[in-house]
Amino acid sequence: MAFYRIYRPQRIEEIDNAHVRDQLYSLLSKKRSELPHAFFFSGPKGTGKTTAARLIAKLFLCEKLDKTGPCGTCAACTSVAGGSALDVIEIDAASNRGIDEIRALKDGIGLAPSMGDFKVYIIDEVHMLTNEAFNALLKTLEEPPTHAVFVLATTDPQKVPSTILSRCVHIKFARAGKKELVTVIQRIAKKEKLTFTDEIIDLIANVADGSFRDAVKLLEQVSFSKPSATIDEVRALLSVSDQSTKELFLTALLEKNAKEALSIINRLTREGADIKQFTTDVLYSFEEQLVTIASDGASDTMWKQEALLFMIDELLHAYSTFRYTPILSLSLEVAVVNICVSKSALPVVSQQPMQHIVTDAQKNPPQIAQVLVVPPNTSVKSLGLLTHERLVEHWSDVIAAAKPLNHSIAGVLRSSRPHSVESGVVTIEAFYPFHQEKLSEPNVRFMLSNLMKQLFGEKVTVEIVLGKK
Repeated sequence: MAFYRIYRPQRIEEIDNAHVRDQLYSLLSKKRSELPHAFFFSGPKGTGKTTAARLIAKLFLCEKLDKTGPCGTCAACTSVAGGSALDVIEIDAASNRGIDEIRALKDGIGLAPSMGDFKVYIIDEVHMLTNEAFNALLKTLEEPPTHAVFVLATTDPQKVPSTILSRCVHIKFARAGKKELVTVIQRIAKKEKLTFTDEIIDLIANVADGSFRDAVKLLEQVSFSKPSATIDEVRALLSVSDQSTKELFLTALLEKNAKEALSIINRLTREGADIKQFTTDVLYSFEEQLVTIASDGASDTMWKQEALLFMIDELLHAYSTFRYTPILSLSLEVAVVNICVSKSALPVVSQQPMQHIVTDAQKNPPQIAQVLVVPPNTSVKSLGLLTHERLVEHWSDVIAAAKPLNHSIAGVLRSSRPHSVESGVVTIEAFYPFHQEKLSEPNVRFMLSNLMKQLFGEKVTVEIVLGKK
């Protein structure tokens, strides 16, 4: 049996996420009949949402509930853990998105529980439900029978209507910290009598990328190797590139050496390395440097903030397209070419080996330049195809169309709204100065103008104003 099934927490005290553990413990101060009827769990994959949802089910069904929580050993608890509890209904919204499934839930919710006093409905990836399904679910949440309890879980809470969220107790699941992951790995390794060096355990925790589930799965994968496996053998097993490869890649970006950077990607692909993980490793290096600059105002760095933000944006866009491309390495290669051939000038690295991303400063680095030359705004005659009402109605389509082109701008658009459409001028209202500045960049306004022409068939100019929240 897989490690993650054997070692899935069965009691509240076994949860490694301290914040979630404390939240669940706080529920024990009330009687079952006084507890909320709906819970909303949000957070990245592998952070324990499904595990906590089943513990909520045990909390309502356990036959020996005490001050420490569900016992984990009674018939009700073991049936929940084994997935055979008749009064726990789990729905995967990712594969059951339609209104028919929610209507079936609504039709059956009035039936009394089979054994205890409650029926628990766990809906995983709830953000995948259709609008019609959400509306049907909302009516059920507004007037549920006294025996019905809901646990809604999602990795994308922004896609869940606020009307649904407002009827639930919201518990947020943060990415696991490295210390928490190391603790989990060491505990399971000890029970399995596995002896790995601290360096290997650190590597597993790093590759797990904040996911408890991934950490346990990776440990199991490594457990099949020989007990005396070296760090290089484990790195090869997990398809992880070594530090020197990452440093060579970063140096190639610094020197705007597209040939070398593409050669490294090609070699990693041939060796079966995880390109997605490699991109993540590079982004971690960028993040560390960005935090250093922002926190300390450090000027003695090889990377300048404007250029760093440009490269982060390129790699994040590459990462966001991995799921769509038939050639995984292509997204990263496109990002490399964009970085190396753009007019955004980067400092030139010295010939000395690059041991750390933070090194000696380069004097007077050029500022990042606009990649796209945009003609000056000119008045545009309105055809009447695009109105304010129509833009508001299809604002989500504008955001969706912008995401493949520039995912960070799409994120800013989510926090903005159409203000007006008059005489061929679309005015977008931003609510933060930074967002206004970002959307006001000429190349961004030009991109949005093109998008609206494609979507609505009318050429417009785009203006950005700062509104009140």
